[in-house]
Amino acid sequence: MNTITTPDSPTFESLQLEIIQLKTKLAWYEEQFRLYQHKKFGSSSERFEDQGLLFNEAEELAEEATEEEQEPETQTIEAHQRKKPVRKTLSEDLPRDVVTLDVSEEEKQCDCCGKELQAFGHESSCKLDIVPAQVKVIEFQRLKYRCECESGVKTAPMPKLPIPKSIATPGLLAWIITSKYCDALPLYRQEFILKRMGVEIRRASMAEWMIRVSVLLQPLYDTLQKMLVKQPCIQADETPLQVLNEPDRTPQNKSYMWLYRTTGQLGSPVVLYNYQSGRDHGRPQAFLSGFSGYLQCDGLPAYKTLSSKQPEIKLVGCLAHARRKFKEALDAIPKKKGGPQTKISKPAQVLNMIQTLYAIERRIKDKSVEERFQIRQSESRPVMDKLKKWLDRQQPKIAPKNKLGKAITYAQNQWPYLMRYLDSGLLDIDNNAAERAIKPFVIGRKNWLFAQCVDGAKASAVLYSLIETAKANGLEPYAWFRYVLSKLPQLSKGSSVEHLLPMKLTQDDLKIADWWK
Repeated sequence: MNTITTPDSPTFESLQLEIIQLKTKLAWYEEQFRLYQHKKFGSSSERFEDQGLLFNEAEELAEEATEEEQEPETQTIEAHQRKKPVRKTLSEDLPRDVVTLDVSEEEKQCDCCGKELQAFGHESSCKLDIVPAQVKVIEFQRLKYRCECESGVKTAPMPKLPIPKSIATPGLLAWIITSKYCDALPLYRQEFILKRMGVEIRRASMAEWMIRVSVLLQPLYDTLQKMLVKQPCIQADETPLQVLNEPDRTPQNKSYMWLYRTTGQLGSPVVLYNYQSGRDHGRPQAFLSGFSGYLQCDGLPAYKTLSSKQPEIKLVGCLAHARRKFKEALDAIPKKKGGPQTKISKPAQVLNMIQTLYAIERRIKDKSVEERFQIRQSESRPVMDKLKKWLDRQQPKIAPKNKLGKAITYAQNQWPYLMRYLDSGLLDIDNNAAERAIKPFVIGRKNWLFAQCVDGAKASAVLYSLIETAKANGLEPYAWFRYVLSKLPQLSKGSSVEHLLPMKLTQDDLKIADWWK
């Protein structure tokens, strides 16, 4: 039977093309489903546990292959013994009560001869106890003096408080600040906790205190910002924030909390948050006014615009962001049933090379800036060059819309910035330090969800900044805030606050018995 064709009938070539398109779309949906399943039920860790590192030339083997991955040669790994965990000794700085335990009088007689036993030493065993937080009232009784001539009365002055005419002491304010901005306890939970302690303080009062305290602490924040822009290397990141009552904007509009910090190789770390209503290039441009050097960040277009307008700012990419995309591509690959995966997939080949780079970084983290630079030139640069060749070779073969294609495109677009960490031993391989610094805010946001007003968001930026800077400099946040809030009210207007910065103090400096003295 002859097949009748019409002008509108599909041709064989068009049907083939349609089948290819449908297969591509089906593969994309399957990939999205596998990735969703992994995110929902799999581990959220970005660790890449793969034996690909045992085959140092895996990527070279892949180059010799035609289209499929090459099966690697196996190597025997020597057995090793896992170290048993050892309980850490309790710090000598903790308050310590010594309790002496004795045997009964009857047991002080020898069971054999009946003579009295002689004490010759003791055995020590330390246990940890916790006394819940206690609230106490400090009642100031101000002595009054007068003369028989009735010329007037003299009264002892009140200590200067962070918030005048308030019941809030430096200790109470420091506790509220660290509870919310360090331990992610919203004010309404603190209200309930204080009520269990026998104290009723409305959350609205605590919110007002936080805003007023942030104004008092603003000079320290400004001083830290001036220190930050003088550094040769800065890392940046940003995360969304919802502000309910913001002028000329609806509650649904996204605002942002920006974060800037020094790199790990620079002493006296500075970590600063900055609230902004958007994330265009003008936001970091205004905050980093006067900065000239390396800015390490992710692929946000605002940073590229900033760098194009200010060439003195050189962008440095984040290899962790690139690695994350290849890890997603690896997670989206269907797992082989009936046994372990024996072939090294394309995402795994890239992750192997990136792990090699991170292994080098772990080995040189304690070396000098110059040594880090030299080792990166001799060891890291060849790996980066090999990775670039792999990307160039694979990009034409991979569909751009699947996870691997997107990962390759991202790495290619970011390549000049990813390579730049090799230019200086002061730079880090990734932006993880900034991501770790912004994580406390992200965790807190899950609890309190939004900021009520712009002043509250700005207060949060100041208080988060000072907490993270104190932590980065090895100080306990509560002790530092208690110390600073007792000293700031005593300073005259316009006085320098540099001696109160976290990097200017040690933990021993913060040990004050009474804040009012």
